[in-house]
Amino acid sequence: MQTSVELQDPMKYYLFWLILAIVAVAAVFFIQFFFRILLREQLRKKKEKKPKVRPPKKKPLPVLKWEYLQKLEFLERGVMSGSMTQRTAYQELSMLIRTFVGEATGIKVQNYSLQEIRRVGIPGLTALVQEYYEPEFARQSMADIRASMFRTRKAIELWS
Repeated sequence: MQTSVELQDPMKYYLFWLILAIVAVAAVFFIQFFFRILLREQLRKKKEKKPKVRPPKKKPLPVLKWEYLQKLEFLERGVMSGSMTQRTAYQELSMLIRTFVGEATGIKVQNYSLQEIRRVGIPGLTALVQEYYEPEFARQSMADIRASMFRTRKAIELWS
């Protein structure tokens, strides 16, 4: 019995789909590579922007220093009297130095993480916040709160 339809070899279909799949995968890799280059440049431009340091607007720097040294002294009295735990003292100390730097420079570092503070480029603040991290978040710590307060006082006094 003869038919008018001729059947094709099934291997021809597989080769077509294989070539189509390879072209599709290559197109995806090319597009991804192209967009990564574009996005990398945009992200690099964003990261390179550092916040501008501005002098305090409301108060002169000596007045600001005196104000924060008074707050530090009040915090010291709370620690020495035993009315404040070491962990709470470190949290207050961290907020105190961050707020001081925020007011002194105009950069809102109060809500910055340690990594963001490093990017701002203020080494004194970075060192202090790094020092506070472990005792601030640990349940128990061997950190010396008096030494940390001394370093914080020096940072405020020497700020220019």
